[in-house]
Amino acid sequence: MRVKLASLPPASNSRSSAVKLALVTGALAALALLGNQRAHADLALCAKGSQCAPDLSSPAEHQHFFRFSTAHDQATPHETSLRRTEVTSKDYASFSGVGVISCMVDGKQRTSTAFLVGAFDIGVTVAHTFQKGASGAEPTDCTYNSIDSLGQVRERIPVSYVKSQWDEAGAAGQISKDFAVVRLSQPSRYAQRTLPLGRFSGAAASVVMVGYKSDIDADSIKRKARGTVYERRANGIVHSSAGGFTHDLDSRDIAPGAPVIDESTGVIIGMHAQSRRNTMITMDDWLEKTIKSEIQQEHREARAN
Repeated sequence: MRVKLASLPPASNSRSSAVKLALVTGALAALALLGNQRAHADLALCAKGSQCAPDLSSPAEHQHFFRFSTAHDQATPHETSLRRTEVTSKDYASFSGVGVISCMVDGKQRTSTAFLVGAFDIGVTVAHTFQKGASGAEPTDCTYNSIDSLGQVRERIPVSYVKSQWDEAGAAGQISKDFAVVRLSQPSRYAQRTLPLGRFSGAAASVVMVGYKSDIDADSIKRKARGTVYERRANGIVHSSAGGFTHDLDSRDIAPGAPVIDESTGVIIGMHAQSRRNTMITMDDWLEKTIKSEIQQEHREARAN
């Protein structure tokens, strides 16, 4: 950023000169701070014509940079209440595009958190939701469910088809590639906006994660957790997990597939993965290409109609 400063006239006295010098110094410092701010995502995919970035104007309560902790670490009741809460009615609309994918496998319900991106009938979740059961049976009756602030299901939309990265050669079972893109049979009418999805820069970030418990029959309240995603290496310490990035979010009550959102930009920078450690996996070339392909297909269908 280049800034041109007008020359100051000679000061009539030393006090006037000092005041002017202080004002100029303050202005330069503010501009330098602004110029050094760095976004954590360099690509955003969001629904055309919608306000896709959630309102995350409230400051993060905790910013523990380069301090690793798992979901099983002990925390005081005060810390827990700040870091893990139910989504309030104030910001519920911002996260109305976060729902639940539910399938039946071997007579049992299998669920994961999912989020809409790019369009109101395109969702992203984890690939393992759609894997065969122990008997070899394929998942059936897969639906995307929108749930309101009271925990009531507002819509249950059948999934038309699934594109799973685990179906790619050599990708099955890899946590870093546990991505699936789903096309719904119709757009969600409950969701008021989708969320922008971007590439993660790899720098430590203060984040929010939003999602549901795996057992939505017992508890269907949407939850929000705050914390930090860490760099892979900082101060000589490696912070990495299963091909993803380690986070310290309290994920005990949030199922895999939950979006991890950069608080400073409102952009999804990753997804909570199924792992014994707190792991965030990030958008790769396959996910970006697949989402763009589905959005283009959406536009072709719209023009045809």
